[in-house]
Amino acid sequence: MKHRSSLAAAGKKFRTKNISRRVRQIVISPIKEMSILADLEEGKRGPKIISFGQGIPYFDTPPLIKTAIKKALQEPDTAKYTLEPGITELRELIARDLKRRKKIKGIKPKKEVMVSSGCQEAVACALATVIDPGDQVLLPEPAFASHIEQILQWGGKPVFVPLHEKNGWALNVKECEKRITKKTKAILFSNPSNPTGAVFGKKEMIELAKFAKRKNLIIITDETYDFLTYGGAKHFSPASISLVRDRVILCGSFSKKYAMTGYRVGFAYADEGIIDHMLKVHDALQICAPAISQKAAMAALRGPQTSVRDFVKKLSENRRLMCRELDKLSDYFEYQKPMGAYYIMVKVKKPKMNSFKLALKILREARVITIPGAAFGPSGEGHLRFSFAGRPEDIREGFRRLNK
Repeated sequence: MKHRSSLAAAGKKFRTKNISRRVRQIVISPIKEMSILADLEEGKRGPKIISFGQGIPYFDTPPLIKTAIKKALQEPDTAKYTLEPGITELRELIARDLKRRKKIKGIKPKKEVMVSSGCQEAVACALATVIDPGDQVLLPEPAFASHIEQILQWGGKPVFVPLHEKNGWALNVKECEKRITKKTKAILFSNPSNPTGAVFGKKEMIELAKFAKRKNLIIITDETYDFLTYGGAKHFSPASISLVRDRVILCGSFSKKYAMTGYRVGFAYADEGIIDHMLKVHDALQICAPAISQKAAMAALRGPQTSVRDFVKKLSENRRLMCRELDKLSDYFEYQKPMGAYYIMVKVKKPKMNSFKLALKILREARVITIPGAAFGPSGEGHLRFSFAGRPEDIREGFRRLNK
């Protein structure tokens, strides 16, 4: 794979002496690198930088969760480690939520649910558990940038499976079939997709489940945006398919659904035999997720979900706004309308430079953060990822600058 670093594209030189080959080959996700570069640009003259970059919802954590945190601060056990797999009541609440929303029955919360420090740690534990150095992981792409780095971090090889852009970035299981080898151990994807906003439906997931069963693959599914779909699109989890119940690792998050990105709390659900080994990795990395964050997650699941519905409404309005603004720049950009999450992979018409250089040019000249498409895999080149999670007024101002 070619270098995938925005910092390197901006001219930063990285030390190699005394640094392992394993770490030298990975990068900080360019999603975060662009924010680091923006922080350096903030000291220069010009208007405040606007972000279409990292997916941070603009609204605040709901009051009922903040109230629960204040109460938790007075409880002595909040300052202590929790059980390594997480607070028992939280795991029970997660199991109940998965049954209600995803129709996954018979979950054993004490044996099949693990609380993690965000969804990303859950995915890291899953990959460390199922792949050895040299093993291959199928990665439908454009794929979440951090998933690429996580596979490489554990010594695996990402095998890119291109999504069909003209068909709304659709997943074709036949493309997976073409790329499987004796080294293939798993398939990893986010659904709804970060970065494309595609939603892989029930039919696609059933086909994928049959394929995984036939080829003895583990399915690792990142369902961070499961609550956020548009236009009648419905999220469907392969974890609800009995055929592959013992080979699906479902990774989830509280970050986006409850505006808790800074709390770093997520979870994994899988067969007990898999969770047993994931907990070894979790223990070595984290010991446990922060107790205060786990209690915040408990309050989120216990309480009414009116804030979630309000978030979806606001983000639906942002989606319409960003699509309208992109339509005004149709001489320069085209796109597939996202059906989930809050990202758009914007195709650049007649690009005069690669996506890293273009993102850096936009940052420096328009003072708007966008993410280079090549960060998400080979099919991402020639694109930029735009997030519409920001304030509506920032979206308007950002496009005013882009237009100029």
